[in-house]
Amino acid sequence: MDLSPNGIDIYYIDESERYPLSVTSAVKIPFLRPKNCGGWEFVWDRYLADATKWRRDLSKTHSIRFREELHGYKILKQQGQYHKTWRNLSPREATTVYEVALKSLTWLPERSIISAYATEGSRLMGYEGISACLFGLLQRMRNDCTNTGVNGMVFFDEGHSSYVRLYRMAQKYLPTGSRFGGWGSGKTKNLPLSMFAKDGNVKNSDLSYFMQIADLICYAARLKLEHERGALAAKRIGRKHHELYDAIPRSRLNTSATMKRRDAIVPI
Repeated sequence: MDLSPNGIDIYYIDESERYPLSVTSAVKIPFLRPKNCGGWEFVWDRYLADATKWRRDLSKTHSIRFREELHGYKILKQQGQYHKTWRNLSPREATTVYEVALKSLTWLPERSIISAYATEGSRLMGYEGISACLFGLLQRMRNDCTNTGVNGMVFFDEGHSSYVRLYRMAQKYLPTGSRFGGWGSGKTKNLPLSMFAKDGNVKNSDLSYFMQIADLICYAARLKLEHERGALAAKRIGRKHHELYDAIPRSRLNTSATMKRRDAIVPI
């Protein structure tokens, strides 16, 4: 495999499921970039510094524990004793922390967030649920790498070895519709993840701010979709949990991933 002209990006992937919805989200972080004077430089550490500052600012501004792993569902359900005094956040505090966490992702690269969702009627490559959802996300990630001229690597949250198996399959067989290549209406073409280096990696989310960000985005996307389907509890609506996803800076959403929605959430 030749190195693509613009380097390598890493995609951090997380999922959120509550039947009949399955949602996956990817956050793209640049890893390797060409230097103007020739050669290459690693840029990933710059984004890690930004992520650390983002997390530290959340801690200072909202009095939450800096070392505690961020989980979307724990925050909004007032679990995890996130406050510095080791108490659970109040409903208002939880919503505010979550909203600010997403709104302040301005340091992420533009068009770096993609999500996909499947419903009870979704099918892709003979799969349904989270598997169909993941394949749809990988299709968009491949297209993103092609458009930006980069290679890709993938990190999944720990505990999802089945995703690695599906990723390996997509590296060899990933049929993709003509929307991404123009080879005939209603037809597909095998476009595997040929520009993705290495096997699928597994990352413990409590050691990765990027994985935690993917978690926050994915859970917020699911709540938005549940509200659209009339399935979100009235208590959550009253606390405006369905509006959290829209706090993400729009320029950070890869809105070209789908023509059906304007929020970078791809329906499968």
